[in-house]
Parts: sequence; structure tokens; C-alpha cells
Amino acid sequence: MSILLVEVLPQGLVFGADRNVTFTKQRAVQGGSITIEIHGQNQRPKVFRWPNRKALVGYVGVAEIGGIPTDEWLYDFIGSHLDFPNFGVLSESLRVKVEEQRRIDEGNLGPEPLIIHLGGFEEREGVQVPVTWYIRNAHGFGALGYEDFRKEFLNSEAFWYYFPNITPQEIRALLRLMASQYNPFWFHQGFDLGTFNLIEGFLKAAFRWLCEHHSNHTLPESLHDWERQVRMSILTYGAYFQAFKGPSEQFVGGGVDTVSLEWP
Repeated sequence: MSILLVEVLPQGLVFGADRNVTFTKQRAVQGGSITIEIHGQNQRPKVFRWPNRKALVGYVGVAEIGGIPTDEWLYDFIGSHLDFPNFGVLSESLRVKVEEQRRIDEGNLGPEPLIIHLGGFEEREGVQVPVTWYIRNAHGFGALGYEDFRKEFLNSEAFWYYFPNITPQEIRALLRLMASQYNPFWFHQGFDLGTFNLIEGFLKAAFRWLCEHHSNHTLPESLHDWERQVRMSILTYGAYFQAFKGPSEQFVGGGVDTVSLEWP
């Protein structure tokens, strides 16, 4: 399922993901009496930016939609939605298209996990603020992560859910305070989130200490600085899989892609 990081910062938005995409092939042996499943990884991008730089999108989960790689399917969607009135309309259009196509793809088979984040900025009460919409077919979350996957996809605005009492005029100052404490606001999606969150927490604590005590390290100031932190987190998690998992279990790895969008 891989890993997707979304960070909402006073400088803008950063989306990052690893590049490994897991595929499964079946090979029949001895006239079809035995079937062997072969697992492996390809490398494909999972985070993208609209050509007009108005939006970011990233995903984890199923590797193909409509018989083509998921990234190509999303590029096609982007190409047909270069302009959009607002993120609510755009995200609902994406939810409908994804659900329709995955129902066709899966047929009578069970649903496969797919989680998509869509982000950008829009005006509220006269100021530009971040929004992040969250499209998924996971209808529950338990001790081991996402559960209750269905063919029906949900869609909701995720960022402002965590700030019900903060006004649009106040949100950037709050994000600036969080970032100054080396604790930027984030969403993490993907494989074995408990393990990733633990490793990422240790990594952030280590870099916070370096920023406070090492002359060669300073607190991230620019969007580019925060992108490098996202890259480091994903690369570290990929190293965990490379060190401890077998060749057929490299669900995270293959390098990192990041995209960003500056606060207007």
C-alpha cells in the first residue's frame, strides 16, 4: 500500500510518497493444476501537481484503475479538470469517477484499498486558507490501521475537521507555531501506519535536537526545507523495509517524489 505524507505548513502544502508499486502475477504450472503467485515492485509516481499549480493530489493503494497504472488514470482526470470552481466540486467529481471505475474493475471481487488526498488553497472570509479533501473506500479505522473496505467511496474535507474553533484569519499563525516546535500538521496514509508513525516520530525528535544543538542544522524555514524533511521521513521508512523485509514484501521504497504548493 506504500506511504503518503501530507504536511500543511505556514509556507504552503507538501505531498510526498515513495515510488514502489506492488504487482501480483499468476503463473500456471503443469497444465494449470498449480497456480503460483509472483509478487514484485515497479516504480511509479503517486503525488502530482495540477499544470496550473492550483492543486495537489496523492494516493496510496490499488496500482491500476481502468486497466492502466493509477498515476496515468489520475493524470487523465487532471487533464479533464484543469479548471474547477472549488475543491468540494473537484473532490466529489474525483470520488464519483473513482468509484464508478473501481466497481467495473473489481466486478464480483472484493474491494481493494484506495486512499486519495486532494489539497490546495481557497478563499474563506476574505483570506486564502488550505483545504485537504480525503477520498477513500475505508469505512473504519482500528488498532491495526484501516479496515472495513467497501466498494462505496467516502469524501470529506479533512483539514478543518481538526480546527473547528479556529477562524480562517487565525489558522496560519497556529500552523506557524506548530512548525516552530518542529511539529507540523500532517496526514499519514499507507502501510502499517503504527510502525511508520513511531519511526517518523523518533526521526523528528532527532532533527529537532539537531536544530537546537548542532550548528549545521536549523529549523526549516522554506517550503523547500520542509520538502527535504518529508523526503527524509519516507526514505527512512523505505530503509526499514529494505533491511527487514523480503523481496516480495518491499511495499515501501523505490525512492521518493514530493510536490508542493505555496500559500497564495
